[in-house]
Amino acid sequence: MSEDTNSRPALVKRKAKAGPSTSRKRLKSHPTSLDGLPWKAVRRPSETGLDGDDGILELEEVENVEVVYEDTEGGRVMKFNVLEPSNKTTKVTDPSVIEADVLSSASSELLNPSVSFDSKSLLPNWHTFYMHSHLLQVLHSRGLVTPTPIQAKSLPIALNGRDIVGVAETGSGKTLAYGLPILHRILSHPRLPRTKRTLQALILAPTRELALQVSDHLNAFARVIDTKAEQNADLRNTEAKEKQHKNITPPLVSIAAIVGGMSAQKQRRILDRGVDVLVATPGRLWDILEEDEGLARQISQLKFLVLDEADRMVEAGHFAEMDNILRLTIRKSQEDEIEPPEAPGDCLDAHKDAGNTEATPVDALQTFVFSATLSKDLQKNLKRSYRQKGYKKLSKPASTLDDLLLRLDFRDPDPAIIDISPEGGVVSTLKESKIECLSTDKDAYLYYFLLRYPGRSLVFLSSIDGIRRLSPLMELLNLKAFPLHSQMEQRQRLKNLDRFKATTNAVLLATDIAARGLDIPAVDHVVHYQIPRSADVFVHRNGRTARAMQKGFSLLMCAPDERRVVRALLASLGRKDTDIPEISVELTLLDKLKNRILLARQIDSQQHKIKKQHHERNWLRETAEAMEIELDSDILSESADESNPSKHRKKKTDAKIAVLKAKLKELMSQPLLSRGVSTRYITSGSRPIADDIISGDVHETMLGLKKSEAGDDLVAAAKRKPVHKKVHEEPEEWNGFGS
Repeated sequence: MSEDTNSRPALVKRKAKAGPSTSRKRLKSHPTSLDGLPWKAVRRPSETGLDGDDGILELEEVENVEVVYEDTEGGRVMKFNVLEPSNKTTKVTDPSVIEADVLSSASSELLNPSVSFDSKSLLPNWHTFYMHSHLLQVLHSRGLVTPTPIQAKSLPIALNGRDIVGVAETGSGKTLAYGLPILHRILSHPRLPRTKRTLQALILAPTRELALQVSDHLNAFARVIDTKAEQNADLRNTEAKEKQHKNITPPLVSIAAIVGGMSAQKQRRILDRGVDVLVATPGRLWDILEEDEGLARQISQLKFLVLDEADRMVEAGHFAEMDNILRLTIRKSQEDEIEPPEAPGDCLDAHKDAGNTEATPVDALQTFVFSATLSKDLQKNLKRSYRQKGYKKLSKPASTLDDLLLRLDFRDPDPAIIDISPEGGVVSTLKESKIECLSTDKDAYLYYFLLRYPGRSLVFLSSIDGIRRLSPLMELLNLKAFPLHSQMEQRQRLKNLDRFKATTNAVLLATDIAARGLDIPAVDHVVHYQIPRSADVFVHRNGRTARAMQKGFSLLMCAPDERRVVRALLASLGRKDTDIPEISVELTLLDKLKNRILLARQIDSQQHKIKKQHHERNWLRETAEAMEIELDSDILSESADESNPSKHRKKKTDAKIAVLKAKLKELMSQPLLSRGVSTRYITSGSRPIADDIISGDVHETMLGLKKSEAGDDLVAAAKRKPVHKKVHEEPEEWNGFGS
């Protein structure tokens, strides 16, 4: 059930009528508030179409509730009374107690240390980490046989209780690098029966999509695995699955996602039940913390603190909220825990020895910070920045991220820094290319690329207006394009992400909110339609493809006025613009595509004018009605009143749009023939295509070109150097591009 308060009473009323009222008694005379009802989670039925992530966190229902209506001075008020069977003598209203009573035998066995998993033979690469048997069992069921490099290096250190600052490429498995030690600790120290869960780990993420993704990944390791049920072939039947869905087992570890764009009331109710791991965005979390002192106390007693994609959180403007949240994790008395060092060298050795001991401080907090970039100077300062009174930092932080890390209260005096980022920020399986063109021709080049190399393409833009301009053009050109930006509703953002993941040949027009952390499977191409303004964003954009050692392709579309930005961008990564080769383009086909783009722009322009006129008239009418003002008919319409608009002008505009659409349809129905292909005979011309048609190697939409991947059509530097030699020798002002 969604967070619609109007639908709750109906459901509560049905539940109240379902049970026999004669065998129940009223607990207390005073009614209960809506949030005080014993809500419990239920599985979303797949036949209703709510099984996907459609902006609904989870469904809830409540039983044994009586609806009472009271007439007051302010009107009729609805209140609720909690009922219970007459044979019960104790009142059970705490959801955590209810959850503890329904623990299945399977979960109890997993929490029992006597139950083991033969990881030595089934998972030899994971066996050396000595993690909880449940985690090893999930790794085996998901086919994760070998840990990634960042996991192999960080897990032994994290399981030993040390703080970690990790730098790794995108798609390297950083979520499990910090998630497995957290889950291992919680599973190894199970809570007592009939006790409420307490918050043990806080994971901060920069975007809503990343927070929900991290929550989904960790929830896969927190659920109970019923191996007997999985091996039973009868579960493939629909009836068996329905029976399994009715038997809901609470997870071994409760993980909740707190993000913006969703109901805050629902999220507060989830937190009131008690969670073990909280994945949140800084903005929404701070909004809840300002009204929830209990949650603030739990955060001050955390066991784990994780900053995922910390550099993005700083860039997104969350530093004030981040700073307020981090203040809750600072030790109350630091002078009693850290003594002033006599000498820097001796102090380092002393703290290293102290870190190897088994003694653990009372407020032991383990901190994990993962990012794609980290300055070398900070790696030195982190090990020397003892947070004692009167201590002065040895050097000024190199960036805002460095300043943020220095504000963290690392309990470990010598945080482990793991840096496995690739040279220049480029993974080995990624191929890069660029197209140098005018800004007005970017649409045509993008259309050419999407037709020439079909697949799942992620197009990045720096402005929301650019996405709103490109979306109708893609639709008119029969391309499946889905927008994604911060001004969209959260439900629509998640829906577009799911559509993009489910469609083979699709385009996702996104801003940089999709550049960080999102694990979208099988993204074939990343297109930088607009140049990113920082090297970090450029690296993270490219990280959406070529993930987990898979092949990927990145295309940089560079206009003349963006050349200097590209050179500065690559220089910060230790690279040159000549290191990125160009991609070959069939210019004869590009000219034909420009005609389609021109017609699509004209159609969109006419449709936009009509929408704008309707919007202005509706706004005037609604404003006048709200102010009780009678408008003149000439204001609403230039030639007639609102009730009788100009039919002649409307018909003329509709006819013009229909003519343009007909021309565009005719153009798109014509085959795209490359130079040298005969329009009469497939065996003649300078480029015969008969053999390619027989072998199935011909391009479907561009006759004369063979099927190929984008990475195979790169132009060597030696071939393109003479073509652009004269242009590069002249100053940019001579080209007319300005400074």
